[in-house]
Amino acid sequence: WMFQISGQPNELIGAESTYMRILMIGAVGSVIETGLSGFFSGTQRTRIIMWASVGTGVLNVVLDIWFIFGGLGITALGIAGAAWASVIAFWFKAVIYGVILLGPAFDSRYRIRRGCQFDRKLLTKLMYFGTPAGLQYLTEAGIFTLIVLQIGQLGDIPLRATTMAINFNMIAFIPLIGVSIAASVLVGHHLTSTGVAGAIVATRSALAIGFTYSMIWACLYIFAPDFLLSFYRLGQSDADTIEAIAIARTLLKFVAVYVFFDFVQLILAGSLRGAGDTWFVLASVIAASFSAFLIGTLGVNIASERWDISSLYWWWGIITLWVWLLAIVMIARYRGGRWQAMRMVS
Repeated sequence: WMFQISGQPNELIGAESTYMRILMIGAVGSVIETGLSGFFSGTQRTRIIMWASVGTGVLNVVLDIWFIFGGLGITALGIAGAAWASVIAFWFKAVIYGVILLGPAFDSRYRIRRGCQFDRKLLTKLMYFGTPAGLQYLTEAGIFTLIVLQIGQLGDIPLRATTMAINFNMIAFIPLIGVSIAASVLVGHHLTSTGVAGAIVATRSALAIGFTYSMIWACLYIFAPDFLLSFYRLGQSDADTIEAIAIARTLLKFVAVYVFFDFVQLILAGSLRGAGDTWFVLASVIAASFSAFLIGTLGVNIASERWDISSLYWWWGIITLWVWLLAIVMIARYRGGRWQAMRMVS
């Protein structure tokens, strides 16, 4: 019913519903592994996260190929197979983290088993700083999903082109989340130990890394889109795929425009969260997200009728506007300096 009320084409609803129902089985595992990974981030053991993610990613790919196309005693499951592969991968990573944390090395040092007890003061602090951080991600994911659902109403080919562009955007985006987490951890560390100067250096270093990484991808989006999108033509040469690739080539230019603002808002939001400014980050994300979506909803017909702008390009313009708004707000807050007096741990 969720896909029906969002106006999705009937031919897509069955596959979308199947994928979502199965994926929800892995949702708990995903939440658990996200929470447990915070321990390794906070104690600066990010190599564990990296190798766990690499192992999980390889497992997911292998299971995708096996479950989607079948073989070795399993019939081809199609999109249901893709969902089951993700579910197993989610729980696999959660189990890895659990085994490591409960192992003798960590348990003897941090007394994890004995620490499993109710602590109202600690729980209150976790909820105070953690709730807005969680709601921030929920808001961003929710608005992005709503925008993609609007694009889904335009038909299969625009949705396929959007998926192609988003997949390459994710390759550029997800590593920057790691840099954002690093900025958050280091800012919190410096504010409670060495002082504000170290926190500023950490943030500037993260911004420099983000700029360099984003520049590389922006150049690929602009100058080598055919090379990137050629991977979608492997084994597929039907007319719909070729048309979707042609549209995705233009969509990658939108990504190239907003990718620089994206790394700025990601890293500065991470730094602000590390200082404890989580409620402002949440408020700004809510304001920017709903403003962008409202503009998109109210303006899509006007843009089409008055300015002859296709609905697909209009919504991608809204995504770009959304990222710009987030970056502008985060820059203003960071430069205001109020975060420098905040402390999550006292």
